Amino acid sequence: MIVRVLKYYKILLLIISFITTETISVGQDIQFSQFYAVTPYINPAFVGGVHATRVMVHGRYQWPGIDAKYATALVSVDHFFEKYNSGVGVMIVQDRQGLNDINATKVNLQYSYELPVSKALTVRAGLLGGYGNRSINYSQLLLPSQIDNQGNTPGGIGVTGAAQQKGYFDVGSGILAYTSKLWGGVSFSHMNRPSMTMYNTSDRAALNMQTSWIAGYKIPLGSGHHMAYLHEEDNIFLTPTAHYKMQGKSDQIDIGFYLTYNQFLFGLWYRGIEFKRINPKVTNSESAVGSIGWIYNNWSIQYSYDFTVSTLTKAGTGGSHELNITYVHHKAKKGHKTMKRLPCPDFYHSQKHQ
Repeated sequence: MIVRVLKYYKILLLIISFITTETISVGQDIQFSQFYAVTPYINPAFVGGVHATRVMVHGRYQWPGIDAKYATALVSVDHFFEKYNSGVGVMIVQDRQGLNDINATKVNLQYSYELPVSKALTVRAGLLGGYGNRSINYSQLLLPSQIDNQGNTPGGIGVTGAAQQKGYFDVGSGILAYTSKLWGGVSFSHMNRPSMTMYNTSDRAALNMQTSWIAGYKIPLGSGHHMAYLHEEDNIFLTPTAHYKMQGKSDQIDIGFYLTYNQFLFGLWYRGIEFKRINPKVTNSESAVGSIGWIYNNWSIQYSYDFTVSTLTKAGTGGSHELNITYVHHKAKKGHKTMKRLPCPDFYHSQKHQ
């Protein structure tokens, strides 16, 4: 009985969290631990950045230990048109929470333009236009009045009314600058602040604009005096990265590094802002992330796991899992101009394309 009540209680908490988010209009976007692997999601200026055709499939499963059922899937395709110095892409993101009760699906069309400022510096600008749909299934809503003293639900669960949904248009932009080793950029999502309300047309419940900063530095370790014992043909890089995002009253930072050694990738990150606390007694730490990856020709596969380090640790969340599979198709051309490649992320570039 107790287990059943707790299960329904979790569903109720998810629904209440969703409704509360809509009411006070501080809803937060999906965040990925492998942000360096889904850069087109972070900033549209990254679209076409590999100067080839790229297909990406990414999935995240969060907190399975508490039966939260947060599952997110992303599919992205982008291509670079060398003649026009432009990248074009399409991305589909679907997010599910609870027992298929809260769903969000979004389709983005993205465009970027690449401008070589000098031999050392390149600037990219990107635009995003998308359509999203959010829905909530009230048939799965469980109210406290529906639970009797024995923990049963004699009248069943759910409330009268079919599933409700909300469609909206979205606009975003971004800019990115990079050299052969250093990159940095900023992007703005929900610039039009679309309305998210589904039950009160008089309350616009605008989605807060998100500002996202990303930066990194690629350090070659296979040459010079960094690691003299390595062979000259070894392809090894240490790349510190940081991703800071703010939306409404919420902000977060991911900071860490990934190490690529020939066909392998290893990474460690921390998510949180320890020095910034809303409550002095509560740490502002969310998770520590570890990742591994492997490349075969133009394919790459990466897996990461989030170790919960916040106060949710006591709940036994089970962490979070992410899996990324990326394919980059390089079409051989004769006499094509040399394009300066982004130093991040280039894990899925085989050495012959460096």
